[in-house]
Amino acid sequence: MDLSNKIISHPIQTQYFPFFPTFMKYILQNSSPNLLLKFYQCCKYFYFKLKITIAENVWFYNDSKEKVIRCGLFGKNGKGFCFRDYPNIEKLWLCDKLHIDAIRGPSDNYGLIGNEFLNKIYRNTLKKLSICSGFTLFKELEILSKSPNLTEVDLQTTVKNENDEPIPVEEIMVLFPNIKKFQNLSSHFTMESFQKLSKFKFSNKINSLEFRMIETEFDPISMCKFLKDNFDDENSSFRLTFDSDHLKNQMLLQFKEIMNKWETKKPKFFHN
Repeated sequence: MDLSNKIISHPIQTQYFPFFPTFMKYILQNSSPNLLLKFYQCCKYFYFKLKITIAENVWFYNDSKEKVIRCGLFGKNGKGFCFRDYPNIEKLWLCDKLHIDAIRGPSDNYGLIGNEFLNKIYRNTLKKLSICSGFTLFKELEILSKSPNLTEVDLQTTVKNENDEPIPVEEIMVLFPNIKKFQNLSSHFTMESFQKLSKFKFSNKINSLEFRMIETEFDPISMCKFLKDNFDDENSSFRLTFDSDHLKNQMLLQFKEIMNKWETKKPKFFHN
């Protein structure tokens, strides 16, 4: 059955409310994501006025040929889950999860997120952030870290500056003062990394911390002090993986000697 002749589309009309315009403006500018969605559902005028796409679960596929913003949606009654592409987003409200996946290709920019996506971010109240790419620029990570609700961070990427120099892990972690779970691939340490981190006040106790493919030495004494001061309890987990057996054997022996002396708040420790 052809419904094309049955559908009537009227132009958007200005809405008039029994309130002062400044009052409605205040409500719209300060609405939570759920409240704003209810406005959208009751009248399409609100979306066309604001053009803010509220996205609880966003996947950004960063291909050298095509940039794809994909939003995850639950089906009816909260059952089922699917992703839909949104090619014409103007303003994006990130309010729960963001996953960035850079598709490997011949370009030297493999991993570069780019302003095409970052400039679309209207508001950031993310809770979880994950990035899987060859590298991530530190200045781009700074933009994504602005959410006050961000507690879980998974960086399967090497964080660098614009001169292609790796960023020490302490400069990365302090971007996320509310973390409870943090993972970092290709972790770059200095001998002062955990001394600096120990001076920083995190808002929450950490319950999961993972550093992978470690290539540089660190101070195991200051690392253990940081863990003891910032870990939640004995149910917390801590994992180290090393890029070479030589570094692994060198660092783990000292680290284990110190940890074995702990009587309380000893995290579950994994390594390979």
